[in-house]
Amino acid sequence: MEKVRVGIIGAGGRANFQTKSIIDSGIGEVVIVYSPFQEEVKSFSEKYGIKYTTSLEDILNNSEISAVTISTPNATHYEISKKALLNNKNILVEYPPTLKIEEVDELINIAKEKNLVYWVSLTQLLENPFYTIKKNLNMIGRPLFSYFTYISSFLGGWYSESKLCGPLYIWQHYHFVSQLLDIYKDVEEVSAFENIEYDKEGKMSLTSSVMNLKFSSGFISTIEFAMGVKNARDFKLKFVGENGIFYFDDGKLYFINKETGKKEIGLEEISTKIDTLNYLKKVSEKKLDIETAVKAREALKICLCAEVSAKEKKIVKVE
Repeated sequence: MEKVRVGIIGAGGRANFQTKSIIDSGIGEVVIVYSPFQEEVKSFSEKYGIKYTTSLEDILNNSEISAVTISTPNATHYEISKKALLNNKNILVEYPPTLKIEEVDELINIAKEKNLVYWVSLTQLLENPFYTIKKNLNMIGRPLFSYFTYISSFLGGWYSESKLCGPLYIWQHYHFVSQLLDIYKDVEEVSAFENIEYDKEGKMSLTSSVMNLKFSSGFISTIEFAMGVKNARDFKLKFVGENGIFYFDDGKLYFINKETGKKEIGLEEISTKIDTLNYLKKVSEKKLDIETAVKAREALKICLCAEVSAKEKKIVKVE
């Protein structure tokens, strides 16, 4: 089978992940990498033994390339995705797909018109412990509430610049929101609170925020997120049901109920590279595929509701 020829747009951390995933897939071939930054893109190309360019048009106008991956700052996703689709390229873009609902809707329509794959990379749906919890959710019975907390000391690079990363909830909470929507799809209300501190250059130096989701089924979820907290890193996850609790802390997943007490649950073996492999398979089929883009749109909608809630200090109904 002829390999899918791929252009890499962006030369940062996620571009490395996508490049390695394509190489390991066995069905994709990385042809060239683009970045506007000469030293960065040259170093990237030497690492993987591929061509490089500082002109995006070199990829978009290359008829031998049928697919691209887009690993660039959030605020650039819409413009680059649109250009790529209009140039008949199947695209894989990191989340969030865009910063506005009308933008992702436009891209979905372009993909439909051109019979292309518009793939949003949702590797978080393959991450543990979420993946293991989802597969064994019946153990806790009827779900009551969930709780996520993520704290990091890191807050730098383009992530500290609002004009590049976009609204707070879109780039921070999107990860966990999309995981929740992969299980429960009936979000009814959103409320959110935030505190953001800036340095002298106008860059974010500390963020702390909370999002609360109420589902029509009665299920409730709280997501706490903080970045720029000095010398701190923490990730906890809890799913509570009528028959028990899944609790992840310090790298271990536990199941807790009255009958069995507290016992450790082994994490399922899964690779997030499967997401890129599935994208390449869809491209090789040469058929329209917007499934992940539609999923990504729903998570974006919830995050935008949270942004309104935090700014206007009110509960927002999800339409």
